[in-house]
Amino acid sequence: MATLVFRLKYVPDDEADDIRQLLSDHDIAFYETSAGRWQVSLAGIWVKDKEQARQARALIHEDQQQRAKHMQAPTLGQWLIGYVQHARENPAESCFTLLAIVLILGLSIYPFFAWL
Repeated sequence: MATLVFRLKYVPDDEADDIRQLLSDHDIAFYETSAGRWQVSLAGIWVKDKEQARQARALIHEDQQQRAKHMQAPTLGQWLIGYVQHARENPAESCFTLLAIVLILGLSIYPFFAWL
């Protein structure tokens, strides 16, 4: 049975490429699954052998620790640019998210304005 070692949802392409290269450099056989057209499946990197999966997780954990040391908190401008980029890549998800936010906000403040 295969083991999921790394989820690919919301992972930048360069980071995913680094993980693939890391596993290839250590001769760990892996395969990938995509989220599919409707983004309902699990996008990830999988390893069939349990021992190699343990080794892969340890390598990925170490790589993520190194990445965390070099990261800085995003500014508002960077966050906004990132959101716009995500919205361009996933327009349906972005529209439904914004619609849900407006609906919940409207239902939340409706009682305060109902008496007007």
